[in-house]
Amino acid sequence: ENIRTLSELGVILLMFSLGLEFSLRKLLRVGGSAGLVTLIEVSAMIWLGYAAGQLLGYGVRVSLFIGAICAISSTMIIARSFAEHPPPPRLRELVFGVLVFEDLAAILLLATLTAVAAGGKLSPGALGGTALRLGGFLLALVGGGLLIVPRAVRAVARLGSDETLLVSSVGLCFALALLAQHLGYSVALGAFLGGSLCAESGEAHRIEHLVAPLRDLFSAIFFVSVGMLIDPRVIAEHWPAVLLLTATVVIGKIVAVFTGAFLTGHGIRTSVQVGMSLAQIG
Repeated sequence: ENIRTLSELGVILLMFSLGLEFSLRKLLRVGGSAGLVTLIEVSAMIWLGYAAGQLLGYGVRVSLFIGAICAISSTMIIARSFAEHPPPPRLRELVFGVLVFEDLAAILLLATLTAVAAGGKLSPGALGGTALRLGGFLLALVGGGLLIVPRAVRAVARLGSDETLLVSSVGLCFALALLAQHLGYSVALGAFLGGSLCAESGEAHRIEHLVAPLRDLFSAIFFVSVGMLIDPRVIAEHWPAVLLLTATVVIGKIVAVFTGAFLTGHGIRTSVQVGMSLAQIG
């Protein structure tokens, strides 16, 4: 439990750093293509995961959960991979744009699956209400944040103290992560938006340099926590399902993301790279 808690800090700090690099302007620039790629990919992976679940003999409800699990890639894995092997800027922006939209899609999927798991029927009105609340949260946070956060960060930066800037930035990161969690959204989304708002201050490079050691420490703990979840006996017991779902994720995501990226005007090479980058799940 302690390791899991510390690993959550790694996710929050990494998403905050990602927001520092991926400002709101960049997100708006790739938003159209990234949104379409996400729509195609998530829809295809939910269908493929559902089909795999049915093939393995699971019921409709379990198969739906499998489809949702297969649909969302891991930002943590991609961020660490890109940190070690930096890709071209255009590829990086598109991949992280898709990841942001996947996080939003995950919120809607969680609302849907919660209703399914409770045995109730999902009404279009309930799903629409969830989407509207999510949109209102994003508009309020980004709109209000743009008025306050960049000015506040610049004021702290003018003090000339790296320690004060670090504590203030990380404090803002956790504050927005807690706000998002309190409202029923992911801490990763709140931390990412915190980083994007800080980036609008023009101090992103300095903050990134200060946060990096803290982020790397807790990111390492995150991967330790993932390793602690792996039980070789379970893999040996369920190896047919493991192989089928692994093939579904890797092949399905490469094909689905390639199709979406290619249809949005990206070249074959870039589309293949984006597909292979996203061909994994957490």
